[in-house]
Amino acid sequence: MAQDPLEHLFFITGTTRGLGKALASSALHLPNSFVVSLSRAAPFLWNNHQNICIDLNDAGGIGPAFKGIHLAGQRTGRLRHTVLINNAGVLEPIAPIGDCDDALLARNIQVNLIAPLILSRHFFHFSRSLPGRKWIVNITSGASRSPYYGWSAYGAGKAGLDMATRAMALEFSSIDPAFAACAVAPGTVDTAMQEKIRACSSGQFEQVDKFLRLKARGGLASPGRVAATLVRLLVDGRFTNGGRYDLRKME
Repeated sequence: MAQDPLEHLFFITGTTRGLGKALASSALHLPNSFVVSLSRAAPFLWNNHQNICIDLNDAGGIGPAFKGIHLAGQRTGRLRHTVLINNAGVLEPIAPIGDCDDALLARNIQVNLIAPLILSRHFFHFSRSLPGRKWIVNITSGASRSPYYGWSAYGAGKAGLDMATRAMALEFSSIDPAFAACAVAPGTVDTAMQEKIRACSSGQFEQVDKFLRLKARGGLASPGRVAATLVRLLVDGRFTNGGRYDLRKME
């Protein structure tokens, strides 16, 4: 039996758990959708899903892995949206920069900034021949705009990603108006990253008590709710090229 033509094609990083896994699930709830997970291990077995093993800490391996994607048997002639969500990220090292390990600093910037740039480049070339709207959605953070004691690398990487998003929006859309890029800050989401934050000492991260109180009073958003909101806003056309959005203000 022939498959229905695809309407929504998603590429999502960091899908093994947390927000990334919830984003994959929400995308697959769209009619005639297909999700390609970009992660180090196959996180789940779902229909209309493919996993590409990729180590975002290996800059040289990202491009070849992306080039290995083949949508065998998928009918793409009626695509409405082809989307890359750069969701994967690392928080460590959590410490004043004078106390940070050099290798962890390099890994943080590689995963949070360099990998999304490389993926976006390959996504642009991969999807140019496909119909419909093409979106790059970069997951950002409030730390890109406000300094946090102990998050020097994380904040720098996210600030760089914000500017890279604006540049991509300008560059890609000037070549092909079907392309757009935006940055989305999901808010404080109940994920493993939050567990790591709460496990910190005040010497590592001065605002740890704030995050402990937030968890205690039920102030963390569920990954499922955040993911569903992001996917809905995207397909409903609520995002604009070059925009940066605080998801908490858009529900």
